[in-house]
Amino acid sequence: MDSDRYLPNAETVAAIEKDIANYNERRKLARAEVERRKPVLFGSLALGCAAVLVLILTNFSSMSGNAVKLVFFGLVGAAVLAGGALYRLAKQPGEDTRQQFRDHIIPVLFGFVDGLRYSHGYETTSFSRLPAPMKGNFNHKEFGDIIAGRLDGLRFEIIEATLKRKSKSADVTVFKGVVLNCRSTYPFKGTLVAVRRPQPGLFQAADDVFRSVGEFFRREQFETVFSRSPLDRIYEFRTNSRDEAQGLLRGQLREVLEWVSRKWPRGSPRIALRNGEIFVMLPSDRDFFELPPIEIPVSYRAHLEPMVRDFAALLAIVREIQRQPQPAEDLSGDGSEEAPSAPTGRSVEADLPAPSPGQEPIVPLLGDWEPPKKD
Repeated sequence: MDSDRYLPNAETVAAIEKDIANYNERRKLARAEVERRKPVLFGSLALGCAAVLVLILTNFSSMSGNAVKLVFFGLVGAAVLAGGALYRLAKQPGEDTRQQFRDHIIPVLFGFVDGLRYSHGYETTSFSRLPAPMKGNFNHKEFGDIIAGRLDGLRFEIIEATLKRKSKSADVTVFKGVVLNCRSTYPFKGTLVAVRRPQPGLFQAADDVFRSVGEFFRREQFETVFSRSPLDRIYEFRTNSRDEAQGLLRGQLREVLEWVSRKWPRGSPRIALRNGEIFVMLPSDRDFFELPPIEIPVSYRAHLEPMVRDFAALLAIVREIQRQPQPAEDLSGDGSEEAPSAPTGRSVEADLPAPSPGQEPIVPLLGDWEPPKKD
């Protein structure tokens, strides 16, 4: 897919750059507010700690040695925790200004997507429908930007997600990257998951145990199948519909998996089909829709245009995995074509309203906001 076709035209770029100029003025004000907050908040913390320290020294003679140590280390710990909280509070004006601009500018940049919706920081219903073997063993989850819309009339959703397995001794990142969700054109009603084969070892043995126990309590019956291709050396395929899954792996789905692996060399992509939906997990350490820190001025060429190109690359994957299978591939068994069933639960399609006739895909810009005049 040529990403240039999705770049805004010269007129839109000019309007966006005016928006950027307004944001950069707001950014300066927010940064100044952050710099004013820091000495006030940390000065208050220092005074509070000094008052507590004086109180301890005043009562030093009446306290035992262990009590003094306990109070002293408690004060240090409380000061560190309070310092972290106050630092986040001091930076809040800058973070709010940056997020407000991102809430606005992303629909502008991606206005070519019909019915586009942007949100941030919550778990979508589509994520809850991901097959468990695809997500792995985790006990902590975080969500970033969420973009949903239509591409060539077909719904899709892109989610930034991080899955971790936290314990007292260590935090292990199970997955970090983007999750794609869209309707499936494959006539397959079961569940098929393709996950890269992990390196053998103690942690992998533990994962296998957790997976088996989890499948038992969820009453899921997954079994391993083989594509009888070089992909078997890289991926493990698990399904609850063995015969139909083997037919898919011998057909176009194998080509799609190979294509996604070539287009996404970072980490190991994971693909799943479930009840009329396709899920793709693409590992990446990048934040695709992030703006620079409040201290750095935003530039269209340096910060926003690369965001559009990255988004176009993700849309290329969505378009490829939604490509209609070859008509000759018939897995229904009766020679007739059957439309894929709608996914269970609430789908992306239900979340997006149909666009009004002649609806302008570009949302209004920030407008005639002017920075306050200097005295």
